[in-house]
Parts: sequence; C-alpha cells; structure tokens
Amino acid sequence: MEHKKSLEELNKEALEKLDDYVKSKGSAAEEHHEKIGVAKDKWQAAWNEFLETLLVLEKIEI
Repeated sequence: MEHKKSLEELNKEALEKLDDYVKSKGSAAEEHHEKIGVAKDKWQAAWNEFLETLLVLEKIEI
C-alpha cells in the first residue's frame, strides 16, 4: 500500500499548492472564492472515487 501513501501525499501537496497560489494572488471577489471552493470539492470527490477504484483493483488483484 506504499503507492497509496504516495498518492495521498501527492493529493495533499496539490491542495496545499493550490491554497498557496490563491493566497499569492491576493484577494479575489466573493464569486471567485465560491468557484474555487466548488472546484476543490469536485477535486476531492474525484480523488475519493479514484481511491475507491484502486481498492476494487486491489481486491481483484490487477
């Protein structure tokens, strides 16, 4: 499961870099914050689905 840890670290790093990037650009309009929040939620949902797929693949040993 070492690959899973590596992928989790990669996901965490990507989210941290996104937060740093947004902070470096200064303040944005409220609607932009909302769009960024929605995008992060979609990213996390896709990430969770990806992890579920990995679990299924591990169960069938592919």
